[in-house]
Amino acid sequence: MQDEKALALFSETLAKTQEGRIPWEPSVSGDTLLAAIKGKYSLILAREEDQWQGLQITLVMKDQMDRRILSVDRDVDGVQRPDLITLYDTARRQHTESINRSMI
Repeated sequence: MQDEKALALFSETLAKTQEGRIPWEPSVSGDTLLAAIKGKYSLILAREEDQWQGLQITLVMKDQMDRRILSVDRDVDGVQRPDLITLYDTARRQHTESINRSMI
């Protein structure tokens, strides 16, 4: 599906995550990461695995009222599964590294 706003959200989120500019935090469920953006929006990066579709990673942007604004998954044209995995793994790794630094 073609969604230029979703593609732009994904590209910007990936770039900023790789630069370490998005402070990802784990949610109560172990496979989901959260980030607040400018106090107005939240990003939810969820990882799920099922026997039929395999690994699914979804990036969702919500507003302050918890309404879904944009959603990005591998069905968005221009977003590949390896790119979603890179985003998730980078966010997870950065969070783990920040915990390790704070313990030193």
